Parts: sequence; structure tokens; C-alpha cells
Amino acid sequence: MSKKAAQKRLDMEGNTSINLQFEITFFIFTKLPVKSLLRFQSVSKSWNAILVEQKFKKTHRDQSKVLGREKLMIQRINGYFELRDVEIRYPQLCLMEEQLFPLKRFQCGEILCSCDGLVLLKADNSDKEYVLWNPSTREYRILDSCPYLNNHEDGCPKACGLCYDSNLDDYKVVLIYSSFYVVYTSNKSCWTKKTSFPCPIRLFNHSCSQGISTRDKCILVFELVFNQPILPEFVGVNSFFSLNTLEGRLSLYGGTYHDQELDIWIMEQDGWKWLMNVCNLLDIWFVHDKKLLWCSENGEIIFHGQWNQQLIIYYPKTKQFVTVVDISKDSMYAMALTCLDSSYFPGLNAKEEVIVPRLRDGARI
Repeated sequence: MSKKAAQKRLDMEGNTSINLQFEITFFIFTKLPVKSLLRFQSVSKSWNAILVEQKFKKTHRDQSKVLGREKLMIQRINGYFELRDVEIRYPQLCLMEEQLFPLKRFQCGEILCSCDGLVLLKADNSDKEYVLWNPSTREYRILDSCPYLNNHEDGCPKACGLCYDSNLDDYKVVLIYSSFYVVYTSNKSCWTKKTSFPCPIRLFNHSCSQGISTRDKCILVFELVFNQPILPEFVGVNSFFSLNTLEGRLSLYGGTYHDQELDIWIMEQDGWKWLMNVCNLLDIWFVHDKKLLWCSENGEIIFHGQWNQQLIIYYPKTKQFVTVVDISKDSMYAMALTCLDSSYFPGLNAKEEVIVPRLRDGARI
């Protein structure tokens, strides 16, 4: 073998070794929590180059979904946000960290909904200012003002949503009013207005992540258009139910007024699928007061008591409810939702800016 051929072979082997090392590092990083990734950004330039790429962040987001890596996010009346571990093996839902949103006008605002690790916040005392926030990376983007909300009669939206459009690789914010709704597209940083509804809209907890409630016994789902899926058989005249999302899918939970139990259903591609039954409800108005937050692989369920401000876990093996966190001890009002631990944040329009808080030494928080 000539010297030239030998050198070419060595170069090829060297490149293969480098590519293999890159792929292994990339793969390992996708399995780690965001807190570790932020620390690793300052270890070396090569690691930082991997971690800041949007391709990696999307892969990490998708892997976090597969792993079910979610956190419980609680908003307190003093403006602080608590992030708690939802793993049931920690009986008290361990407090991971506390954050205060950097912009004062959003600190005591309203936390509306979340999707893929992004949280939608509304400014305090304003129905026209909104911000997208990733509490894991602490990045945020203030949304452009909606030009269709100039009328004071518009007021607070009846419902709102945050969703991912996989066809366009785009995140969209939906604000629903009495006679119209508006959609914010993060890729284009613009709002569009729609004016038609298949039926009147009523208030559903001020927010929704995938669906909305109406006066009739039906569900409307916002995708690219409105559609009406088939209701589960148990929804009847004397039934009550609430909408939510579980495992990234639309869910429905409820029962009848005379039974102290409820059923949980999730929406599959071919229709509704029964998931589980919850019995021994604490009171007949359980569904109206308790919001279903999260369900583990073993069937343990976390509920948020919106009036008595408690976090409650239901254990299916013993069919018992256990109060694990009493939020009301130092707060008269709190909101709670689950949030994916993801390093992804949507790309920017040239006129927008993502803010990333930094420590004094220049390292990211």
C-alpha cells in the first residue's frame, strides 16, 4: 500500500471515529434533564455546539416525550413558580426549584396552558399581553400585540390553547372569544382572525390545551379546523365531565351525579379509548373542583383541588386518595399544570428576541 493510500485510510478511520464519538455524545445528551444540559454547555466548545443546535433541541424534546419527563408547575399568588417532581416514588412531590419570572408585569399574571415544555402566560391586569416561556431553560418571547383586540368589549378570552402543528413544524396560540378567535403563528410571528363557530362557546376554566367546552353535550377540537369527535357512551343526560390532556392526547373524565366514581377516557386515532376507573371519590362534586393533572404508568393519578388548593394522589391498588401538598398554607390562590422538561424553544422571526437570563459570570441559569 502506498503512503498516499495509507494516509487516506487513516483519515477515513479518524473521521469515522470522530463521527461515532459525536453520535454517542448526541445520543447521551438527549436522555439527560435540561438542568444538566445547561451546565454542560460551559464544559467545552464541542459540547456547546451540540447543545445549542435546534436539531438537537427538537430531538431532546421528542425524547423527553417518550421518557415521560414532566414536571409539575405551580403558580403562587406571590408570583413565584414552583417546579415539582411528579414521580410518585417521591410521596411529597419533591420541590425541584422555584422561579420568579423576570418581567414584573407577568409575575402575578395568569398561567394559561402548556405544550411541549412551553408555557403561555398572560400579563397581570391586561388581556392583550402574552408571553411564551420555557421554564426549564428560562427562555421567553413576548408575543406581538394582536391587532384584532382593540375593542374593550373583547375583554378576556373565553378559552385559550397552545398547540404544535407537526405539518408546519410550528407552535400556535389560540385565543377564543364570543364571536371570533385569533391564532398566533410562532414561525411567522403574526396573528390571524377567524370568525365562524359551529356552535356558541361558553367559559371552560378560562383555558384549554386541546379542546373547548360548549353548552351542548359535545366537544370541539381545534386543529387546523374545528371538528366534533364522537362522545364516549357514558356521557348522558345526568353526566358531568371535564376535558384535559394525558399522554399528549385529548382526555375526558367524569361520571354521573349519583355515583361517587369517574371514568377516564383518552382519544385515539380511531376514537375514544377507556383508560381507567377512579372510585371512592371524596365528594360528589369531585370533577367540578378537582383538575386531573397527570397519570403514571402504574395508574397513580395527581389531582389539583382548585378550591381547597391541595395536590391529591389517587392510588388504584388501594383505591385511596392521599393529600400530598397543601398549597393553601401560604397562598390563597394557585394554578397548577404539568410541563415537559424540554430544551427546545421555537425559532425566531427577525424582529423578535428571545431573552435568556444569565448569571454574573456569564453562565446561563
